[in-house]
Parts: sequence; structure tokens; C-alpha cells
Amino acid sequence: MVKILVLYYSRSGNTETLAKAVAEGARSVEGVTVEMKRVDYATVEDIISCDGMAVGSPNYFGYMAGIMKDYFDKAWSVRDKLAGKPYIAFTCGGGSRNTALLSIEHVLNAFKMEKVADGIAWGLRDHGPPSERDLTPLRKLGETLAKEVLKRKVETPKE
Repeated sequence: MVKILVLYYSRSGNTETLAKAVAEGARSVEGVTVEMKRVDYATVEDIISCDGMAVGSPNYFGYMAGIMKDYFDKAWSVRDKLAGKPYIAFTCGGGSRNTALLSIEHVLNAFKMEKVADGIAWGLRDHGPPSERDLTPLRKLGETLAKEVLKRKVETPKE
């Protein structure tokens, strides 16, 4: 069994809706467990103990939420334990611009984690709140992450 952490922040509920879709997609893969955790309730141990991670944040002024950045600042001391872990990212905000998405990816790349698929920048201004149909690509993103994490676990089992 592999564990995926869906780490997110949501004030209005829109990013949480996206996070739930990612988690649903990951859970659809046999052999995968998923833990959803709002970043303000997450500990550093949460990211150490997972096998892969999905990170979602609102787009605030073209950047991830400050609370998300603060979490990663505090986790910097354990970066060596995260190197090589697969991740995906997603954001929700004004338009479909990807600057907040890129900010998450830059941080996770600094941790030497490995992006397994292009993230999704959901634009509320462009699309309105996510509808059921709109969540399909996020479910697929979660499924892609889960399959990659499972594949890596099978290829390099822990002793």
C-alpha cells in the first residue's frame, strides 16, 4: 500500500473542491491510500511519511497562499527526506494564469521532488466555480500521480 498526501489550502471552498477531485482520482487506483490535509493542520511528519504528494492552493496575487509558503519554509530542514518523491500541483484563482502553480512547483523542485504531470491552474474568473464536469481533469491528475507512486514503489521496494 502506498500513501498519497493531498495538501491544500482553501478559504472559499473552491480549492478544497479541486483537492477532493484529485483525492478521488488517486483513490481509484488499487493499492493506494489517500490522506487529505489542510495545510494549517499539517505537520512536517505528514510530508515525510507519504510516498507522493498533491499540493493545491488558491492563487493570491499570482502566488500560492502565504500559509502554504510558510509551511514549506518550516519544512525546509527535512528536504533531504523528500528528494525524489513524486508530486503534482494545482491552483484555483482569478484567471487561468499559471504563476501560482509555478510558485508551488518552484518550491517543490527546490526540495528535489519530482513532478509527474503538468499541474492545473483553475481560473474562477474564466470558468466560474468548478462544476462536476470540470473536475474530470483533476481526477485524472490524481490518478496519474497514484499510478506513478505505485509504479515507483513496486520498482524500488523498501527493505
